[in-house]
Amino acid sequence: MGFLKVKTETYNWEESIEFQEQIKNYGIQQGINLFNTFKGLNKKMDELKWGEEIEYEVVTRDSRDGGIKIHSEGFQLISRELQKANVEGFIYQEEFGSWMVEAVPDKPYKVYDVNASIDALHSLIKRRDKINEEVFCLGILITSLASFPNLGTKDSFVSEDEENYETEDYEKHNIFTQSKYVLDEFTNPHPRFNTMMQNIRQRRGKKVDIQVPLYPDVNTGVGKIDGDITPGSIYMDSQHFGMGCCCLQITYEAQNLEHAKFLHDSFIPLGPIFGALSASAPIYKGQLANIDFRWNVIRDSVDSRTDEEKDPNSSNHVPKSRYSGMNHYISDHPFFANENLNDGIKLNVSKEYIDRLKEEGMSDRLAYHFASLFVHDAMIIYKGHTDYDETMTDHFENLNSTNWNSVRFKPPPSLDSSIGWRVEFRTMDVQITDYENAALIALMNLTVRILNEFSVDVSLPISLSDINMERAHQVDAVTSQKFWFRKHIVKGDDHTKNPIARESWQTKAETCHESLESEFVELTVLDILVGNPEVGNTGLFALFEEYMSLKKFPEETIHYYSIMLGFLEKRARGEVKTGARFMRDFVLTHPDYQQDSVVDGNV
Repeated sequence: MGFLKVKTETYNWEESIEFQEQIKNYGIQQGINLFNTFKGLNKKMDELKWGEEIEYEVVTRDSRDGGIKIHSEGFQLISRELQKANVEGFIYQEEFGSWMVEAVPDKPYKVYDVNASIDALHSLIKRRDKINEEVFCLGILITSLASFPNLGTKDSFVSEDEENYETEDYEKHNIFTQSKYVLDEFTNPHPRFNTMMQNIRQRRGKKVDIQVPLYPDVNTGVGKIDGDITPGSIYMDSQHFGMGCCCLQITYEAQNLEHAKFLHDSFIPLGPIFGALSASAPIYKGQLANIDFRWNVIRDSVDSRTDEEKDPNSSNHVPKSRYSGMNHYISDHPFFANENLNDGIKLNVSKEYIDRLKEEGMSDRLAYHFASLFVHDAMIIYKGHTDYDETMTDHFENLNSTNWNSVRFKPPPSLDSSIGWRVEFRTMDVQITDYENAALIALMNLTVRILNEFSVDVSLPISLSDINMERAHQVDAVTSQKFWFRKHIVKGDDHTKNPIARESWQTKAETCHESLESEFVELTVLDILVGNPEVGNTGLFALFEEYMSLKKFPEETIHYYSIMLGFLEKRARGEVKTGARFMRDFVLTHPDYQQDSVVDGNV
């Protein structure tokens, strides 16, 4: 969760304005320093690493009414108990909400370890079991729900601080968010988080405005709960509703800069597809939503743009929130060379920054990407940390870590790091069970392997990827929606060979503007995974099977993958429910549900 090393006081928005250009200039220079230090780095493929991170809620049963609720001191309690237990095998760390905890393996896995996906499943089970074993005596547990159903409703929490129960006017009480529904006290105490909430609100000139469509049921009164604010919608007004969502994110190390750029671009079209496959967030603020996927809720919860910047007719127009689907390709790989693929929204990027970056040897596309990170202002500036230090990367990381795109391009974390260039895949909702999370991890790991070693082209115009992202939010998108995808993803006479990988990814292609219209079709998630004979496309799963056979995976490893992929295929066929459909059906069939879209404590 972002840049947490510094814990000094911070500037509010008005105080920070005088430092904005300075921080950006220093950040650009630190980005240049990183580029110059690591542009020639070339790691061995069999040494590349990857890691996953999962966020959890800390919940408890409320002795007052028996309801299951978030514990507002959850992380504090877990941290205290785990420190005493001296746990091994995973690292736990703070997250945005005071009721949240993030857990990651204590050491990364290897990309080319055939058993790494199995090890990940064991790690997921171990960390959940170990945490719950240590804290069960306190009456708390961790769960992995992409959005906690009753967050923001009356009496939605348990707290050890009686004053939290006594506060009645949240909007007047909350200094940072001014939220009507969630207390500021439910934020991680690290200064980063409250500052981010406050400064986004102050920069916007008003609270964040999150609205998702309300599920229309037989007895649903239009905007029954929030009818005076947003008829027909679920209205939320705090970052807690977005940044309090939980996800599964996976980061992969690349052989070198060009390889990282290729993986970054290949991940972009996959983001919405795997997002739909993972959809697990159908309930917000005690109401059933008419969406299944968390992404846009987080997008709106950290949108720092002013009304003028949202206006397409303004010269200061900023087309997207700082949390959005990725806007552009950065690779010079032949699969992405056609500029017609790079047809996404154009940001008002500083020409001065681009020129500085290109003078240092960055390609046009990479220079545009680095400069685009500085379109948005820094929301967190620490007092005493506004100067330039050529040995640090803090100003660059400040902006890079608060541009939350569907794919994040990650340089090595410090100038003396042994870690390589990395790419983070960020779209997937966390799953209810460890098994489901492990299945998605297995899917991503095999995808990376075929991208690395086969000739597989999943490039797609950015504009179509943006359309896919909206479709991924729809109810039962995994079965009900079709997504734009490349019709033929295998390239060359022998797709099992990747000639560019053999040249250490250094082959670059000149950009072109050839027509692309006939290369893309609308496919279901099932079509993308297993292929569709009528369309004639090759499914990802067929490539996985071919790859495992060619690389002589052990039979037990192939069996594991076949189980995990079989599970996901059943989900894509509608035979196994997504987390969202499971929760939606649970609500709709619950005897206490009044067919009014309200998910109260009894449900």
